[in-house]
Amino acid sequence: MTKFVIFTTPRTGSTLLVKTLDTHPEVLCAGELFFLKKGIYHVECQYPFIRIPALGNKINYLINYPKILLTIKIFLNNFFKGADTKIKATGFKLMHFQTYYTPGIFGYLEKNSVKTIVLIRKNILRSTLSDLRARATKVYHNEGNNTVIPKFKVDIAVLEKKMKEIESFNKQLETASKNLDRKIVYYEDFDNWEQTISGILKYLDIADIPLKAVSKKLNPDKLEEMIENYAEVSGWLNKNGYSEFLH
Repeated sequence: MTKFVIFTTPRTGSTLLVKTLDTHPEVLCAGELFFLKKGIYHVECQYPFIRIPALGNKINYLINYPKILLTIKIFLNNFFKGADTKIKATGFKLMHFQTYYTPGIFGYLEKNSVKTIVLIRKNILRSTLSDLRARATKVYHNEGNNTVIPKFKVDIAVLEKKMKEIESFNKQLETASKNLDRKIVYYEDFDNWEQTISGILKYLDIADIPLKAVSKKLNPDKLEEMIENYAEVSGWLNKNGYSEFLH
């Protein structure tokens, strides 16, 4: 059994990768096991949090901190053990922010030879806009429903703060995973879909077979088709050294 984790941040194509890998007959790929809210992909695999609805997510995570510390090894051992003998690779998605509330996670991944796919989106502008647009429209994925999403207005102050945050998170992903058995994959590599998926399947030591992407890009290639105040945004990007992301 190959154990693996997809270690990433939001808006990097991680849902696409998780659900696509899960279509492979030898793979079980779950969503965010350590996500507090219900309804993750393969919800039957989710960590059994203690939930107090009246309290916010951060407080609930803190309440669960000791429980996770004491049970994470047993929980993950059971998850990776599985029951289906046809499955040769089992994995899940771990978001960067979740590592703050899952004590012992890095030690477990390292000691148990869990292969780590570090998924990064190099274009921090696109990552930021994807996040801001999804929050504004409440549409997060395109799974073939032909949803038409209107343009949205970008707040420059919010854009600047979010871009710097994502840039920092990308560096933290690489630093935090440096001692793990890892393969770094970039969102931009998905443009060469077949080659990228083939490399991931080989890394996971499973049959290298064609896998069709389960969803399509949500946002248009041209930024002016996404951003209502494009002239203002492009002017700010050029002025502040981010012009490379406009092309």
